[in-house]
Amino acid sequence: MFNNTNKVFNFTLITSRNMKDSYYTDIEQRGWMSLDNAAKIFPPVISKSLSSVFRIGCELSLPVKISALKRSVEETCQRFPYYLTSLHKGFFWYFLEYNKNIRPSIVAEDKKPCVAFPAKKGDYALFRVVVLGNMLSVEFLHILTDGGGALEFFRTLLVTYLRNCGHDVPYSEGIIDPSSPVDASEVEDAYNKYFKKDVPLPPKLENAWHLPYETVGKDYLGIIQAEIPVTDLKNISKENNVTITEYLASVYLFCLQDIWNKEKRKDNNIIRLEIPVNMRRNYPSRTMRNFSLFVLPELDLRLGHFEFEEILKHVHNYMQIQTDKKLLSKVIARNVKPERNIFIRTTPVFIKDLVLSAAFKKYGATKYSGVLTNVGIARMPAEANGYIRNVSMIPPPPVQQLKVSCGVLSYKDRLCISFANNTSNTELEKDFFMFLTGKGLKVRILKNIWDEK
Repeated sequence: MFNNTNKVFNFTLITSRNMKDSYYTDIEQRGWMSLDNAAKIFPPVISKSLSSVFRIGCELSLPVKISALKRSVEETCQRFPYYLTSLHKGFFWYFLEYNKNIRPSIVAEDKKPCVAFPAKKGDYALFRVVVLGNMLSVEFLHILTDGGGALEFFRTLLVTYLRNCGHDVPYSEGIIDPSSPVDASEVEDAYNKYFKKDVPLPPKLENAWHLPYETVGKDYLGIIQAEIPVTDLKNISKENNVTITEYLASVYLFCLQDIWNKEKRKDNNIIRLEIPVNMRRNYPSRTMRNFSLFVLPELDLRLGHFEFEEILKHVHNYMQIQTDKKLLSKVIARNVKPERNIFIRTTPVFIKDLVLSAAFKKYGATKYSGVLTNVGIARMPAEANGYIRNVSMIPPPPVQQLKVSCGVLSYKDRLCISFANNTSNTELEKDFFMFLTGKGLKVRILKNIWDEK
């Protein structure tokens, strides 16, 4: 549909009598807000090769109408003023500055997804809208929000777009109506809200094994996406007394173990998976900023080979224990305590940059062998189903050491699994999907639009 992959579709400010003229939220009154706890690691480390950008997108039944999309983005942004911010550096900390005139760019699909934002240049929106034919996506820099917040924005944008195309689709299924008032709790730093200073910290972990493949280069990112019927996956998970996330995590670990077994030179015996947990399910919070923590189920291969049934049991028990509210409070304490230290608080930001950047390079991905992010279910009104074919999530491109990451999102009876890979070796993805087909699940590999470009 668009021949120029660098084309940007400019905005014209749109107002509506049905829209509230102004939302007097805290950020609009103050003009800025501090980064939440999870966001503070990103400014020192983001670069072209480490974008920390993820995507939520959908395939529509008809090509995207740019005029309707522009209006929809404008209306949606008015309801999410805390996303109309840009990154700036203070003397002690980075912060987000509110600008009522800032807008995300609407761009044609590039040669690869989740490319870096020029965030450190200032006055630049930290999310963008991406279009190609009937594909509509939104990409977010993790500084702004996590998958939970991004999905809420995307659902509102999608319904608003369908309405502006003339379709009678209501703001139901918990979707935020752009004309509704902003709740102050949507901007809260939930990590600090639920921090308890006397909680002990979790134990330190050994380093984990990593895939032995060579990375291709900074400008390469391979994407493989597949769909699986949710009902079938739910049934096989239920038969094994695990959740869908636990089942997929077990398959991931099993495939990593197979690759580990084939490797001749093994420098580590620990295989560990990082699984983000949406903390809004554990703590009452409506925040639209970051509020996720990680659990890390592992296999210690010094104990011998793990059969798949053993891995299922192990992952299920681990997830049930580690997602307990009391144990999660340890992780919150570990993350929040340093930023409350008076010495760290009063250290200039340029020194923090050096320390955090060095720490990330040394420890950032050393503790886990892979990432599995399950954003959950993209619930949409029944009236929208005829206009949407699928919804998917592409995780942030993996760091060089990690090699591969995986994102999961379901819509209606379709669960989409997306692998992002910075190597030319697709053994893990092939093993993963072949394992699922071997269990009787129907796996449909989706067309790769980036390879075609």
